[in-house]
Amino acid sequence: MSYTNFIKAMELASKCRFYTTAGGKTEEEIKMSEKMLGICFSNQCREFYEKYGYLSFLGTEIYGIDPKDDSEILEGNSVAYALNDRKEYNLPKEWVPIYNFDDGNIAYLDYSSLNVEKEPGVIMAFYNGEKYEIAETLAEDFGDFILQLVQEQIED
Repeated sequence: MSYTNFIKAMELASKCRFYTTAGGKTEEEIKMSEKMLGICFSNQCREFYEKYGYLSFLGTEIYGIDPKDDSEILEGNSVAYALNDRKEYNLPKEWVPIYNFDDGNIAYLDYSSLNVEKEPGVIMAFYNGEKYEIAETLAEDFGDFILQLVQEQIED
C-alpha cells in the first residue's frame, strides 16, 4: 500500500521471463491522455507511464496509454479501451482499465476510491449485459496490484 511496493514490483518485474516495456511516454502524451479521460493520473500511474509506458511479462500485460493511436485496437491501451467502453457500455468515468483477466473480468483503477496517498484502488469488474458490476477489490493501489501479479509469476 505504498510507493515502496510500486518500486519493488517494477524491480521484480524486470527479473520475470519475457519482461517488456514500451520505454515511457512523453509529458505531452500523458497530459493528452488525462484530458481525454477527464482524470489526473496518480503519482504511481504517472511514474509508470513516464518510465515504462506499458508492462508485459510471461503472459501478463499491464496496459499503457497511447492517446494518438487511432487503430481501434483496444487491448493494451487504457485510453482507447476506456473511451470505447464509456461510449458503448457506459463504463464509469472514474474507471481506467489496466489488465484483462481473459475471463470477462477486467482490472480497473478506480479513481472514485482514493487511498490516503491519493492513489486509486484496483477493482475487478465485468459488464453483466446491462451495467458494470464490481466483482471484488484487488488491491489498495496500482503498485500493490503489480506486486501481486509479479509475485504470482515468481512463485510459479
